[in-house]
Amino acid sequence: MITESKYSIGLRYGLITGFSYAVLIFLRYLLFASSPRSFYFLAMVSYLFVLFMYLLTGMARKKELGPSVELKSIFQSIFIAILITEFLYVIFNFVYLKFINPGFLENFQKYALDYYKKLNYTPEQMDLEMQGIRTLSDALRPAGLLKGFGTYVVMDSIFGFAFAALLNRKKAIVEKHK
Repeated sequence: MITESKYSIGLRYGLITGFSYAVLIFLRYLLFASSPRSFYFLAMVSYLFVLFMYLLTGMARKKELGPSVELKSIFQSIFIAILITEFLYVIFNFVYLKFINPGFLENFQKYALDYYKKLNYTPEQMDLEMQGIRTLSDALRPAGLLKGFGTYVVMDSIFGFAFAALLNRKKAIVEKHK
């Protein structure tokens, strides 16, 4: 009988999630850069997709190990998927913004300014919105990507731990009644 490595589910789901997320980011950069609202909406939908994939990672690990699964085993697989996904996120953004479309951030700022002018934003509203876009631009620069890697690994891990605890909950309830 061939047994799978205890890391295989995390690796597999991490690669699937990371590459899927890269495709969603590419589509966001390519198709939605002219509308900041659509751009941010797709960013939120993409992140929810990533969180859902982390939940699926935990469910796959639980299915693999059966009812005797421990919280640690579920979270371990999710954490591996998180590390791979965030690593691929950083690599994709670095390559895209440095080599494929180096003018993207400046163009996005111009598109956003035009968009807010069309909506008749006041100068104060435009300054506030543009400050948010400058913050995004800083986060997508190489130093910001590295800083964001650590931040998002921690943030995703909180969600991952919550998913692992949720998936392990039935076991705790059964043990309590014994």
